[in-house]
Amino acid sequence: MKKWTLVLFTAMLMMVIAACGSDNDVEEGAATPPVEETAPPAETSPVEEESQDEVPTAEELLQRSVEASANLKSFAMNADIKQHIVVEGEQSQEQNVDMVLESEITMDPMEMMQIIEMDTAEGKVEMKQYIMEDGIYVEMDNQWMKIPQEQEQEIRDSMDMANAGPDQQLEQFKSIAQDTTVTEEGDVYILTADVSGDNLKEIAKSMMSQAGNDPQMEAMMEQMDIKSVSLVYGVHKETYLPTTTDLDMVLELEAEGEKVTLEMKMKSTYSKYDEIDQIEVPEEALNAQ
Repeated sequence: MKKWTLVLFTAMLMMVIAACGSDNDVEEGAATPPVEETAPPAETSPVEEESQDEVPTAEELLQRSVEASANLKSFAMNADIKQHIVVEGEQSQEQNVDMVLESEITMDPMEMMQIIEMDTAEGKVEMKQYIMEDGIYVEMDNQWMKIPQEQEQEIRDSMDMANAGPDQQLEQFKSIAQDTTVTEEGDVYILTADVSGDNLKEIAKSMMSQAGNDPQMEAMMEQMDIKSVSLVYGVHKETYLPTTTDLDMVLELEAEGEKVTLEMKMKSTYSKYDEIDQIEVPEEALNAQ
């Protein structure tokens, strides 16, 4: 059960990271957000123009958000994840897994620092890791280790997926746009969607395919039955960069003779856009064997 839960969480985390992906090869002539097309007459002041703009459609907002993220250099993401897991099989069990995740990410080079705290029935686990160009370093129980080179590729493949270009990302999320409403809360647009399992599964498959073919991921996706997904996505009105993501999901999958039901609530916040110059690895981590 732990293996399948970990695989599932990895897939969902990759989707969140990919939403802020960048592409350094975006054409200079890429379209800019067509805000002026919906503006009032020219004699109206800039402040009045902004306030009287119509609320964009979900697809328009996704387009603007993708374009705004195209030149993103770095950002931070905090996530609070609560999972309720029920396993039915020869040894049925039920447990809650709570996870707090703090990340700092640079896009070029694609590097990441993560602090992970996880509470399970077996106890509390704390981990810190640096995913760098020259290696992956992990700290657990006050002990640093460097991940063997032959085990790095799967992790790096999942990060490479975040480099999908804006056009690719827009295509991936168009199916969500059809089920999405847009409202306003202060200086933030709120996209709310109740997404069908098939639509979300297709998006996940598309994203994973960019990271290469992982037989374990593919098997998980085929066996997954997504019962319900509720997604609330906040986008800043001026920058069109994401501010928050709330994801509620219920799914079932069968693996290794067990039926696993997972209820997951994930609340993420984004900050420090282009404020992180580089990820610096501690000296004690660099000295790890």
